[in-house]
Amino acid sequence: MKLMPENDDRVMLDFARCGLTEVPLVGRYTYTRAHPPLRQHIHRNVFEVCVLQHGSQKYTIGKTRLELKAGDMIITRPGEAHGTDAEPENRGRLYWIQLVCPPPSRPFLGLPPAETRALFTALRNLPHRQYHNCDLLFGTFERILAWGGNDLPKALAKASAQNLLLRLALDILSLTGRETHPACSPGIRRVLSYMDEHHAEPVSLARLAAVAGTSESYIKTHFTREVGMTPMEHLMWVRVGKAKRALLESNLPITALALQQGFATSQHFATAFRRLTGHTPRDFRRKAGNPGSVPASPLEGTGPRFHPVTPAKQSL
Repeated sequence: MKLMPENDDRVMLDFARCGLTEVPLVGRYTYTRAHPPLRQHIHRNVFEVCVLQHGSQKYTIGKTRLELKAGDMIITRPGEAHGTDAEPENRGRLYWIQLVCPPPSRPFLGLPPAETRALFTALRNLPHRQYHNCDLLFGTFERILAWGGNDLPKALAKASAQNLLLRLALDILSLTGRETHPACSPGIRRVLSYMDEHHAEPVSLARLAAVAGTSESYIKTHFTREVGMTPMEHLMWVRVGKAKRALLESNLPITALALQQGFATSQHFATAFRRLTGHTPRDFRRKAGNPGSVPASPLEGTGPRFHPVTPAKQSL
């Protein structure tokens, strides 16, 4: 059995191919530009866990809107509609896994039935959908996605994959049982506030370091670690976010609006806007004024051959 990536920026693995039907999908995307929105969809009898390593992403679970930052994890219960609504899948890196709820008295990844029931009872009773500071999961996800079971006898290959997947499931559950808080320190929070208020002005690392009361090297290292992107990347997100609102709330010409939001030229604005939203500023304004028909009902499916944006390639 050989597990293959779907394409260069998206990997989706199906461990059912080695007999582990409990996990129909483990995936990762690494996007350098915005992709189409993830349509609202549901997975019957399946928990889905997503963890963001880099960037930011807005999600909707049911009627609850969530904004993920680096290190955040969200957990969707079976039958809950979830997706990004009208928001694109943003540039960044995100991991996800689907866990199938087993029938009564059946094991899960080698766990005896009693422990299996305890695991899924805990998942069903989670008080929150979003958890912070879940960075320790990234290494296990990467080990799973780089899994080399073809080098082992069939029985041992299955045991190797089963061990990695169970480790990930238990780590996910352990992270939900501790108090977590957004990872931003007071200095970085001051920087974020400053960038929001002064987004249209020239911004330098020296100025940001002064706002935080620390050094430029500290800002370089800790901003990326805590926010999930570099200071200049975040500033671009802020400017584009402000521009989206201005496009909806004003009739300013595109060039004037670009200069107002801190962009040097309208071309720079258009390039950055399309990279982060998937639309040109003109198209974004036009589509916002013509929202179209009522959204379709959520799609339903699981596994690597189901994706509610475009049909998955038959790559496994």
